[in-house]
Amino acid sequence: MKCSSSDIPTALRSAAIEFSHPRGSYIFRTGTPSSGVFFVTCGEVRLMRRGRQGEEIVLHHARTGEFFAEASIDSARYHCDAIAVQPTTVLKVSAHKLVRLLAEDPQFAAQWVSLLSGQLRATRMRVERLSIKSAAERVRHLLVTNGTGPRCEVQVRGSLKDLASELGLSHEALYRTLSTMQRDGQIERHGRELRLIR
Repeated sequence: MKCSSSDIPTALRSAAIEFSHPRGSYIFRTGTPSSGVFFVTCGEVRLMRRGRQGEEIVLHHARTGEFFAEASIDSARYHCDAIAVQPTTVLKVSAHKLVRLLAEDPQFAAQWVSLLSGQLRATRMRVERLSIKSAAERVRHLLVTNGTGPRCEVQVRGSLKDLASELGLSHEALYRTLSTMQRDGQIERHGRELRLIR
C-alpha cells in the first residue's frame, strides 16, 4: 500500500498527531464534538451519512494524500461519519492549531486556500454527476472529468461496490451498466481500469 505524508504542508505536519485505524473503524461519528482536521497518509476514509430510508449516502472518499473534515475549524460537531475503508493512518491537526497557522503563516494560508479550491471543484463535479439520471451517462461523466489521457482512463480504487456508492447507484445497476456499455463498444475494461471508446 502506498503511503505518504509528503503532500501535507510542512507547517501543518509539524503540528499534527498520527493515528492508525483498522478497517471498518470509525474515526468520528455524526454529532460528536469536532476536534480537528485530518490528512490521510495511508489508506482510505469514507465520509457518509444515512438517508431517510437508512441508505448510505457517500459524501466523499478521502484517499492517501487528501484532507478531510476541513469544516471542523468552524463547526462544533462533525456532520457525517468517517470510516476507515481499509487499514488507515491519518494525521490529525487540532482546529485551534490550524486557525493559528492560518493567521500567522501567509505561505501556509495560500496553500490551504489552493487545497480547498481543488476540493471544491471536485465536489462540484460530483454534484453535477449525481444530478444525471442515466447510469451510463454518470459513468461517462466520471471518465470524462476524472480520466487521464486521450482515452479518459480511470483506475478504479476499491471495489465496484465502492464505485457504485460514489456514483449514487446500486452495485447491481453499476454492474449491468458497465456490462452493457462494454458490449455496446462505449467503454473498455481491463482489470480495474476503465477506458472510454470515442
